[in-house]
Amino acid sequence: MKGVLKINFFLKRKQRCFLFEIYRSAVMSLLLLVFIPVIIRAQQQGNLYLRKGNKAYDAKNYKDAEADYEKALHDKSAAVKGKFNLGDAYFRQGQYDQAVEAYKQALSLTKDKILTAHAYHNIGNCEMEQKKYEEGIKQYENSLLNNPSDDDTRYNLAYAQDKLKQQQQKQNNQQQKQQNQQQNQQQQQKQDNDKQQQKQPQQQQQQNISQQDAQRILDALNNDEKNLQAQMQKKKANPKQDTIVKNW
Repeated sequence: MKGVLKINFFLKRKQRCFLFEIYRSAVMSLLLLVFIPVIIRAQQQGNLYLRKGNKAYDAKNYKDAEADYEKALHDKSAAVKGKFNLGDAYFRQGQYDQAVEAYKQALSLTKDKILTAHAYHNIGNCEMEQKKYEEGIKQYENSLLNNPSDDDTRYNLAYAQDKLKQQQQKQNNQQQKQQNQQQNQQQQQKQDNDKQQQKQPQQQQQQNISQQDAQRILDALNNDEKNLQAQMQKKKANPKQDTIVKNW
């Protein structure tokens, strides 16, 4: 009896486990039936916004394209393309820093060599638009590491290297021009100082001459005054008698 009881209990336990598995499978199936359409709709929405954004982009409505690509980012399956295309929309609007950030986010979401090469290529274009030629060269080189056969990137790399040389030459010319201006200013200052030093003895000489002339004038005045005093003394010694006529 005890043996039968044990067997019956074991059978009941096995039946319960079986029923639980059936229940769990049913729940999982129900959840899948509920969420799979939601996931599919989300993916469809993501792809829908990508296509809508691409249409606006092709029509050069870059602000509208930006908004659609932002909406596509809610779908993780469309995140890489959404970020990449969002970078393109920013680029066309001249928002180069935002474009670089979007491309870098796309890079963090993918390991695809071609897409990675394209992202680095476009980052290089952003740097070139801001005349950051040295940084642009680095980005084009990163692009070629992932896709060495890209002729467009090789062309842009050569162009960036040429622009960097021109920029450096221009900077060197400006520095040389500044140095020449400083040297000219120093030479002009030296000439002005030399002229000033030459004028000082002449001015001193003119001043001395003027003092000598003044002294001669004073001496002459003194002599005149002495002569006048001598004449006055003579008049006092021999006074002139006036004649008075009286009528009486």
